[in-house]
Amino acid sequence: MLFKRFYDDNLAQASYLIACERTREAVVVDPNLDIAQYVRAAGAERVRITNVTETHIHADFVSGAHALAATTGARLHLSVEGAKDWGYTPDALENAEPLRNGSDISFGKVRMRAAHTPGHTPEHLTFFVSDLERGSDPVGALTGDFVFVGDVGRPDLLERAAGAHGSMERSAAELHRSIGEFKGQPDHLQIWPGHGAGSACGRSLGSMPQSTLGYERLFNWAFAEMSEAEFVRRVLEDQPVPPRYFASMKRINRGAQPTSAPQIIPRELGSEELDSALRSRAIVVDTRPAEKFAAGHIPGTLNIPRNKSFLNWCGALVPESSDLYLITDAESDEAVKLLFSDLAKIGLSPNRGYFGHQVLTDWASTRGKLEEVRQLDPARLRSAAGDKNVQVVDVRGPDEWRRGHIPGAIHIPLAALPDRIAELNAAAPIVLHCKGGSRSAIASSFLQARGITNVSNLAGGYESWVKSGFEVE
Repeated sequence: MLFKRFYDDNLAQASYLIACERTREAVVVDPNLDIAQYVRAAGAERVRITNVTETHIHADFVSGAHALAATTGARLHLSVEGAKDWGYTPDALENAEPLRNGSDISFGKVRMRAAHTPGHTPEHLTFFVSDLERGSDPVGALTGDFVFVGDVGRPDLLERAAGAHGSMERSAAELHRSIGEFKGQPDHLQIWPGHGAGSACGRSLGSMPQSTLGYERLFNWAFAEMSEAEFVRRVLEDQPVPPRYFASMKRINRGAQPTSAPQIIPRELGSEELDSALRSRAIVVDTRPAEKFAAGHIPGTLNIPRNKSFLNWCGALVPESSDLYLITDAESDEAVKLLFSDLAKIGLSPNRGYFGHQVLTDWASTRGKLEEVRQLDPARLRSAAGDKNVQVVDVRGPDEWRRGHIPGAIHIPLAALPDRIAELNAAAPIVLHCKGGSRSAIASSFLQARGITNVSNLAGGYESWVKSGFEVE
């Protein structure tokens, strides 16, 4: 059996190619929109992709399952388990082979047996993989968003992202039962999860690419003995705010998908187009590092640095229907094209084009001084916090806030800022902070782009406040 893992650092997402070395047939599980990578890998390994499937309807990236199956002529397999209202649509299932609890996908000497493991989503499947050359017992399980290294998939997304009101507790109870059944597998079973650290599909995912059931029994909190009620309470506690784009991903991925990946052709624009974009209140995302943005940026632009969190925060802060432009200091056309391709993976398209860093120079020469983001150190923040008009805003996640926070701070996680910005007094000073300063830098730019000018960022974040010895709650 040939086994290959693909990992997208920007999505913290894993997909897999498994092939029979005798017949050279292969399956791809949980492909994202970059379907060319799977076609290239299959060619390099001299195998044919004959089957394509996915563990569940994804909320954090655009599925590439339909496009990959159409491109390669492979059979598409999709789950028909779970609630009808939240499963795949009839259009999506029209050209797919249905998968139920106990269904097999077999090719050559490889067998994948589907097990219904609801909780994260109602239709979720886990695939137990057997290398029949060695024996019929499974060697590993493709667990998707059911079991991660050190954590399990969050059961609140259907309610909090897709609007299925009242479903969180029921889904959490289903997840508890699914884990109870999964525990019956042997300790040596390898676990191949669908996400790693940094994904918003869980709360505290580990960075290891795979694990074993025996290891998770020892170190994964969700495998400890506890009542259903205790599990439900713990799994729903302090879950991060889901990015806004999760709702649109659920809607897109439930239905029939395009049968080919989008063609990305970035178009560079000039200063006149930038003026027009800002006047029309389009979203202009400056992708430079936070330090460069803070030192000087064009008023009205939003800073989301191009790093591993870029897609997560774009999905959280950029409305799906917005006209979107980018400002980038990328050194090559290929780097710009990659930036566009990454955004397409979460359903966003800079359909109006991009601006090179030269527009900053042009702006400064014709409009005057660029806007800056003020930086405060902990001592200056402590002094400023004595003014009752100053609003200290903590944009960290719920679990971070619960472990400790600055006295008097207002807690608004960054992903919730678009919906809660009205809670802030735009006429009074605002100081933002996170753990180390990166998320609060994004939040500062978000407020400035909304016309709130009296904004500062705590340099070094909460960590610098604690190291300075100042009080916490």
